[in-house]
Amino acid sequence: MTALLAAQLSPTYVDVQPACDREDGTMRHDKLVLTLIWRELSAGLRSMRRRDLAWIVAGGGALLAYAIADIAIALQAAAATLRQAQMLWTVGLPGALLCLGGFAGGAVARLCLSRAFAPFLKALPLSLVERRRMAAVAAWALGVPLAVIVAVTVGFGCFVIAKPLAPAWGFGAAMLFGAGFCLAAAWRLRTTHDLVHADNTHAVSDRGGRKPGLGAFDRATPAWLSSWAWGLPAGHVRPFWRLVGAAIFFGVVAALSAAMSFVRHDGGPAAMAGLAGGLLVFMLSARFHPLGSPVLRTAPLGFVRAWLRLARLPLQLSLAFFLMPASAALAAEPSAWAMPLASGFWLLALNGAYAVFAAYFMTAPFVAALSFLSAIAYASYETLEYGRTVLIGFGALVLFLWHQAQRRYRHG
Repeated sequence: MTALLAAQLSPTYVDVQPACDREDGTMRHDKLVLTLIWRELSAGLRSMRRRDLAWIVAGGGALLAYAIADIAIALQAAAATLRQAQMLWTVGLPGALLCLGGFAGGAVARLCLSRAFAPFLKALPLSLVERRRMAAVAAWALGVPLAVIVAVTVGFGCFVIAKPLAPAWGFGAAMLFGAGFCLAAAWRLRTTHDLVHADNTHAVSDRGGRKPGLGAFDRATPAWLSSWAWGLPAGHVRPFWRLVGAAIFFGVVAALSAAMSFVRHDGGPAAMAGLAGGLLVFMLSARFHPLGSPVLRTAPLGFVRAWLRLARLPLQLSLAFFLMPASAALAAEPSAWAMPLASGFWLLALNGAYAVFAAYFMTAPFVAALSFLSAIAYASYETLEYGRTVLIGFGALVLFLWHQAQRRYRHG
């Protein structure tokens, strides 16, 4: 009896073994990248004030509902034409879904790889295969809700225009989007050689006596700020396939637009290509994440000066591209000199507006680009109905984002 009572009153010890997924007792880190992305998102939401978050949710939800209603009305008005457009359903829509899936897959895979090869994870004994697997798990987990959104959107659009078998079209859209997503993500996940050997913590010095390629453009005070944003040691530009591909693409676009203007004796195509291409160059080259760095924020450097320095090099690249088709437009139609001039002013205005968006979403250039393009598309659509007074609202949005970015830079 005494032994039984002692056994009941004695503390119970539970042998807790660490949860291991492998037979050799090591841990799997497949969900680590997905966890990091979720923690970053939740931390960003918690860092926002409740008033700002309420404005974003309420105002954004109202604008989204209004935009969906407008799109549904426009689809109903053109329902008969859309149902009879065979090329749209056989070539246009599948091609657009494949391209959209490829773009989303590449962007998501790049995001996941940047977390899998983050510098603070170097202390973990993770091999290249494990890091790829971590990024792949996160990419597939993020791709599933995107495919669902595409399926719901296409299915809803088919339902609005009374297209037969609307759910089947939505399912097919998800399959096409998923095919493009998987191909682009798998290809991007396999090309991680540059991430393994990339090390930007060294080489602030000028190695080999080579002069920095950006010395004439990025040495204004504070020096090398844009190079820091791009991770280029001391302004040395390292050629890689994305840079070469982008240069070839923009060169071909500029040449084709100039040739079209000369053939038609019309400066419109070249001027529009210069405006769109210059804006795209600025959006691709602008990086404002140093604004969130404590090193820059604690320096005696104001927000306006830091913002202008980060926008200087991308603006130079944007204007350099714009001058080629703009000169062709002026040569093709000298009497319409106001057209390339107006395109240049619009380019400066749009570059400045995107720079504000990029400064507000300083660590998320993809979100900044998506928000900027959505705001431009919505404002352009509303100007067709209410006139140019809608641009006042867009300007107010830019000023609000500027104020918030400046406040975040000063107070963290």
